[in-house]
Amino acid sequence: MTIPDWYTDGAMSSFLALAGPPLAICLVLGVLGAILQTTTQIREAAITFVPKAIGLMLLIGFGGALMFSADVHYARHVFRQLGPIVHVGQRD
Repeated sequence: MTIPDWYTDGAMSSFLALAGPPLAICLVLGVLGAILQTTTQIREAAITFVPKAIGLMLLIGFGGALMFSADVHYARHVFRQLGPIVHVGQRD
């Protein structure tokens, strides 16, 4: 069985739309928190955790629908094309 190109390309773009922004927010806020801890020499775990948690909540609140719509669009396309992909009704 050959998988169409749109199937794998869509899966990657859907994954990046869902996982990319939260990972980028955590990366940026984690580096900024680490720089703050290094410059002030304060070793407190909340300095890195709290900004990440707040950043993720804001991201989900403001951009969650946009991120999720890319996944819904891809899932609808997959379910519409499911018959030709699995060759329903054909025997080899």
